[in-house]
Amino acid sequence: METGPINSTGARQESPVLAVVVPVFNEQQAAEGVLREWIFQVERIVGSFVFLVLDDGSTDRTPQILEDLAVKSQGRIKTFRHSNRGHGQTCLKGYQAAIDVGAEWILQIDSDGQCDPAFFPTLWSKRAEFDVIYGVRNIREDGLKRIMAGKILRYSLKCLYRVSCPDPNVPYRLMRTEAVASLLPKIPASFVLANVALAALVDRNPDLRVGSVPITFRQRAGGEPSVPFRAFACRAIELFRQMTLLTRETDGLKSRGNGASRPFQT
Repeated sequence: METGPINSTGARQESPVLAVVVPVFNEQQAAEGVLREWIFQVERIVGSFVFLVLDDGSTDRTPQILEDLAVKSQGRIKTFRHSNRGHGQTCLKGYQAAIDVGAEWILQIDSDGQCDPAFFPTLWSKRAEFDVIYGVRNIREDGLKRIMAGKILRYSLKCLYRVSCPDPNVPYRLMRTEAVASLLPKIPASFVLANVALAALVDRNPDLRVGSVPITFRQRAGGEPSVPFRAFACRAIELFRQMTLLTRETDGLKSRGNGASRPFQT
């Protein structure tokens, strides 16, 4: 089922300024609260927006919860549902959906409550300065294992592939849709972590202005991570194999700083 942003006459509304991409998998405990708190925050700041909520084959009550919310949202929530294909590919579908609705900006967040909407006003206020703005997780409340996995990923990408993004797998990012549209075709359909691929492509494009905002990453509000910690090793091996192919294909693009640490503006 899809619930699109339509007005009271049944006509489709004008393109939104902001499309919020929200991948969801088995988040019956958190999804409603997350969407409600985020809509409240975004509505205060952005005049025209739509939430693109993509259910990645949930097996709990998540689909019904999302459907009910979409019906009550007066066009502010548009839902998609597909068989399980993983977080990365769900993100790619969300980016494409944002392009299709003609949004000027794309904000990606997760549906588990870790992305705190309190930091959104700061990201939004910097949109005239940058094409991509990352929420960098300076404070993480989701446990030491996740913190260490993030650090290992960051420094591995920096050393092996000269990707200097301060938080390449962060789900909290605001991106100009035009920039995403130019990079999306370069991401293979099988890429396991599309967020990382997109961060690498952004980093290798010297024409894009990139900034960051420090954020606090909260504990999960419920459910289980889409990638359990025990599966990280297998995912990491596949990620680095795919990153090797991706960077070979994009060697014509000049990497920012040629491997040197590039200071991201905040």
